[in-house]
Amino acid sequence: MTSNEIYNEQYAPAFASLFIEHPLWQPKLTFNAKAIAALLKPLGIWLDTCCGQGWHLAQFPGHRRVGIDASGAQLERAKQQNRGVPFIEADIAAYEFSGRQQFDLVTNFWSSYSYLNDEEKIRALVQKLVRWTAPGGALYLELTIPETLEEFNESEFAAETGTRVVVSPDGIHWQFHDPGGIHQMISPEVEFFNDLIAPHFAAVDSSVVIRSIRQFIARNKKPD
Repeated sequence: MTSNEIYNEQYAPAFASLFIEHPLWQPKLTFNAKAIAALLKPLGIWLDTCCGQGWHLAQFPGHRRVGIDASGAQLERAKQQNRGVPFIEADIAAYEFSGRQQFDLVTNFWSSYSYLNDEEKIRALVQKLVRWTAPGGALYLELTIPETLEEFNESEFAAETGTRVVVSPDGIHWQFHDPGGIHQMISPEVEFFNDLIAPHFAAVDSSVVIRSIRQFIARNKKPD
């Protein structure tokens, strides 16, 4: 199934219950909100890519924000939570801003890049996100940690919700089963992202709040 087939009107309520309201993710969401607050510039502009239902954007109503996502169903919920914020319904892999527009903060949460399911496509996307980041700005990605994915199946969340992860022998391709269907994913190792991003920024660091997800933050982009 493609991400657009999964993220439809029927799945939107389930997504909110599973990934916004469920207490398992609260430490991660809290960390993200604190990190975003530290990265946002008072007069800057923030682009949240694959923004889904716009939870992160909704935490910062006083800032200039833009969201982009391929799912119209997800964006309908995002618009309700973020009045007046411009949202773009588009495939991020194909979309380009006119006039080389750049942003002071670019984010991509929930390892959304994984849906491209191809390492070269992910490489091209990361390079695009770097390009969309303005000099002096920050890029914030949430990365899946492939080697810990199978442990997710032993969690209370998996038992409670009926979700399950199946990892391929290569360790980076995987499937995630939940009420939306079968999510076909790929998650390269952190070194893949570091090699693409670190040369363009003054500092890069990462944190692990929940075992299967890494918060990867690149600060102070060097001049283009």
